[in-house]
Amino acid sequence: MKKILLFAVISVLIASISVTSISAQSQSDIPSWVKGVADFWVKGNISDSEFGESISFLIEQNIIQVEIPNSDEYQNINTIRNLEVENKKLEVENRKLKQENAELQSLIDDLLGIDTLGTTDSYSEYLDNGCHRDYPYLWSDGLCYTTSEPNCPTNKPYIWSDRFCYSSPEYLSNGCHSNYPYLWSDGFCYDAPEYLANGCPNWYPYIWSDGLCYDIPEPVYEESTPSCDPSYPDVCIAPYPPDLDCGEIGYSNFRVIGDDPHGFDRDNDGIGCES
Repeated sequence: MKKILLFAVISVLIASISVTSISAQSQSDIPSWVKGVADFWVKGNISDSEFGESISFLIEQNIIQVEIPNSDEYQNINTIRNLEVENKKLEVENRKLKQENAELQSLIDDLLGIDTLGTTDSYSEYLDNGCHRDYPYLWSDGLCYTTSEPNCPTNKPYIWSDRFCYSSPEYLSNGCHSNYPYLWSDGFCYDAPEYLANGCPNWYPYIWSDGLCYDIPEPVYEESTPSCDPSYPDVCIAPYPPDLDCGEIGYSNFRVIGDDPHGFDRDNDGIGCES
């Protein structure tokens, strides 16, 4: 067996090489001693290693020229061969699976009492309404179920996937569920609109006086009442009301301008609480 394999390999090698002439046209034929060595090997007079050494000698002397493919070509050939082997394996596996499937189907038919060799009109996998026998009930939504469709009242004609009746369809035209009817720009559905009436997005709902939207209300700053009345520029006297007298402020002989709401300058000479 080993010799047959070696012979096959060498036959392929000889088929893929070119024999060139050594010095003259008459030398283009394979030398007779080579034929003799091959004959000895075929008859078993010389060993495989001895015959292999003879072939190696012919190659070394350039009597036989072997063209070695480059690495890329060899890699492509090797890849093709590997793919062919994998394809053969897949074909065998496919045939095996088909056979197992046929045997399983035959067993199921036997259990169901179906004569696969006769007519198939007595048993059909699908019903007249188009539903599979495992889901025999056709509902108004066009889908098939294992139970009959509920009888919904007029005010709730829509059946949802939870098999309850509702007044609106489960899914809207935008693809959102009725519980989350608003489709946002991120492609998700929410229970609130993306933009509010003030033009702000839902995640920045507060519009400020600068025209921008924020996630908190705009702060309100109240003007504080001045602690000193401007009618008395040289001293700090609380504004009116309440009405103050000179004895309540601790100041005297101070300038008074303007309205003098407390009436400290009774003679209107511009000096309040004169001593």
